[in-house]
Amino acid sequence: MKNSENQLSALRYPLTAILGSKGHVIVLRVLIRSKHPLSHSELLERTDLSRQGVYDITKRLVETGVVTYTGYGRQQLVTVREDYPLYRELVSLFNMETQRYKELVDTLRSGLSNLERQPESAWIFGSAARGEDEYGDPVQIALLGKLKTIDSLTGEFREKLIQYKVESTFDVTIDIRGVTIADLETKPYLTEEGTVHLWGIDPKDYLNPQTNKSTSVTSHKDLDERSMVESKIWTELLKSNPEIIPRTISLLDKQIDKTSTGEKLELLEWKNLLENSSNQRLKKFMESDSERAIRLRQSLPFWQVLTESEKNKFEHLKEVLKQS
Repeated sequence: MKNSENQLSALRYPLTAILGSKGHVIVLRVLIRSKHPLSHSELLERTDLSRQGVYDITKRLVETGVVTYTGYGRQQLVTVREDYPLYRELVSLFNMETQRYKELVDTLRSGLSNLERQPESAWIFGSAARGEDEYGDPVQIALLGKLKTIDSLTGEFREKLIQYKVESTFDVTIDIRGVTIADLETKPYLTEEGTVHLWGIDPKDYLNPQTNKSTSVTSHKDLDERSMVESKIWTELLKSNPEIIPRTISLLDKQIDKTSTGEKLELLEWKNLLENSSNQRLKKFMESDSERAIRLRQSLPFWQVLTESEKNKFEHLKEVLKQS
């Protein structure tokens, strides 16, 4: 008689068969998240498994009792049994998986929002963004900023993540990369292979598709035109939400006290404009093609003081403008 327990027992250890392979987990995750029966074709589309793999896995899951078929022939669908004894626990497990990732992204965004000065853009890139990472692979984060301030910015963000205990809380390694617009041209892997946008302007907005296979940084003229378009969005948002302006002035006051001479002049210019311009005059300036307007549009100071609803409104206005 064996002294060790038989871990293959379906009665005592059903999870051995239910979660017995990556394919089982992938199919179960899709079925549980869908909340309604799916056809084999829908499973094929949502799992990226082979057709035979989908059929084999669903058959094995049906044999465990956690999954069942409904309908017949071409109308046959696959669904998770809600009356299965461990159904609620399995749902909870996959919900916890989703919640963990959401909390990680929210914590990263919170860290960025609490910096003294935020990057122009921040995103996850590499294997984690592509969904091809394995346990232990670093979560690679790019922060986009100006050459003279990017090193201090990345250093402050590292300190913030240490303060938040991100790596120990989420059992991940964080790799922060400070980049400039010039880096986007010489290091296409930063954006071309997939990104998870965290903060500021989407890095893809700095890129201009040239062919189906490659992208490159737009010319200064193209960037100026994009900044002009974005200024129109900002003026619309400021018109409907004028309370953004005093919040921005308060932020600029804090930044001016802690900023080097070169950048301080730029911040002072913005503060003077916001304190002394009427809404109409500010709109005219932000949408003008003067050399000063073009220069200052590269450092619009509003994003970091927006509430979540204001950020959503900004994105909505952006979509409306694209469609017009």
